[in-house]
Amino acid sequence: MSKSVIVIGAGVVGLACGKELSERGYEVFIAEQEQYIATQTSARNSGVIHAGIYYPTDSLKAKLCVRGKNLLYEYCEKFNISHSNTKKMIVSTTSEETQILLKLKDTAAKNGVQLDLINGHDAVEREPNLFAVSALVSPTTGIVDASGLAASFQHQAELNGASLALETKITKITQNSKILVSGTSGGEEFEAEFDFLINAAGHGAHKLTQSYWPEAPPLPKNFAKGNYFSIAGKAPFQTLIYPVPGTESLGIHYTIDTDGRGQLGPNVQWVNQPTYEVDKNLEAEFRNAARTYWPGVEDRELIPGYSGIRPRVEAKDFVIHSKDNIITLLGIESPGLTSSLAIAELVSKNFDSNKINFSVN
Repeated sequence: MSKSVIVIGAGVVGLACGKELSERGYEVFIAEQEQYIATQTSARNSGVIHAGIYYPTDSLKAKLCVRGKNLLYEYCEKFNISHSNTKKMIVSTTSEETQILLKLKDTAAKNGVQLDLINGHDAVEREPNLFAVSALVSPTTGIVDASGLAASFQHQAELNGASLALETKITKITQNSKILVSGTSGGEEFEAEFDFLINAAGHGAHKLTQSYWPEAPPLPKNFAKGNYFSIAGKAPFQTLIYPVPGTESLGIHYTIDTDGRGQLGPNVQWVNQPTYEVDKNLEAEFRNAARTYWPGVEDRELIPGYSGIRPRVEAKDFVIHSKDNIITLLGIESPGLTSSLAIAELVSKNFDSNKINFSVN
């Protein structure tokens, strides 16, 4: 008889785990508290396929991003998911910033990611609207339709026999030889028993840990909101353009979606409560940031777009923790989308007939 697994959370990571486990013969049940799949972090990001440039060598972010990137491109090709290998330039606008690019190039190389350093003239030849002293070119960065990807993960999981329950909120987890979960589904209370549990609940994951892992890394005191502004009219670049990264984020960068629309973001706005409205008064911050590498921003209309809340915990890396028959995923912010299939692969490979046999953190 096959073992049963409940996956809490139907974002891209939870759905990837459900897909992978169902392919391996597990009886999979996916619980999502919202009305639809992938409406939180999975839908409120840049949609970038990251190369694996910024993350400390041997970190989970580095390893899972590089592996996930390769798996993701293969998956998108196989299942016809809208995506594009746009490439990316990380731009220096001063000679001092060029020194930072050299260090970044070295970090990327240690992660197995090769970047090309080009001068400002060559960068502007590639993208005439750009201002740059120099730039790192990332040939494997791209974009993906995150919603389409999530829907495909759901479809493949269900083809393998997985079940998805929407509007299903898990409120209590009791861990014994098996796992008893309690909650509500469609407004009705329920209890169910499973052999294994994967907590991939995003923003709700930390609260669930209180019943079985009270030592989990704490949440920040405030929420790290990221806002985006859309660029009216024709997209100014076809390559993704990033500034030299800051201490809190990768900086306000330029991306393009799979429909060809350009946007700027995200910033880091610390807020007391998660809200998704984009304050139009932030426009000056975005113009000032973009002006350093895109002088033409002065002539273009910026329109408040969407926003997201980063699912951060007080840890510098992804947190993947196992305790007997429960795996918990915390802090799966960027590059979580890129890493989704690699996270699912890691989780699924470490199941055996009785209990999960690994502990990463």
